[in-house]
Amino acid sequence: MVLSDVWFIGKTSAAYGGVSFGFSLLGLILPGAFLVGNPLEVSGVSVEHITGHVMWGLAAGIASFSFRYAILSGLFPLILDFDHWIQFFGMDMIPRMAHSITFGFVAVGVMMMIFRRDLRLGAIAIAAVFSHMSFDIFLTGETKFPLFVPFATDMVTFGGNYWMLFEGLAVGIIFVASAIVLRRRKIRISG
Repeated sequence: MVLSDVWFIGKTSAAYGGVSFGFSLLGLILPGAFLVGNPLEVSGVSVEHITGHVMWGLAAGIASFSFRYAILSGLFPLILDFDHWIQFFGMDMIPRMAHSITFGFVAVGVMMMIFRRDLRLGAIAIAAVFSHMSFDIFLTGETKFPLFVPFATDMVTFGGNYWMLFEGLAVGIIFVASAIVLRRRKIRISG
């Protein structure tokens, strides 16, 4: 890995964290907000939780055919939990805002706008949401997400084998985007 890769990973991770945190701030003003509590007490933060999100993301990132994008695929699912920082302030909020389809689409748009329409980066931005949800379901057996927030703040429960569906979506999204990028590059080189 060269210095340019480290710089790219750092700046894209910081941008994704900013988007995640910014989107999560919406949870402070939406109806149905409540006091979630200290994340160290109520969110089950553990070594397994942290490493699991990274490993699940890395597994999906293999489909990018790129070392630096695979690393980002491992970091982004962990970065989604930046909403826990808001919990430390003891304010009413909607938890897990970045664990939503809406956030995934917002993240795709923002990341591709900031980073010159990088299709693989956009794919990883939304795939991280699915990979993160996949591991949460796998770890706990059943969990809830505000899937359509801010349009609906209802929590949707997933359990059982849904973790496989979500991880499969993450892999598929990254694979398709990477195949398109590599195909375009091949056409440019040969054309």
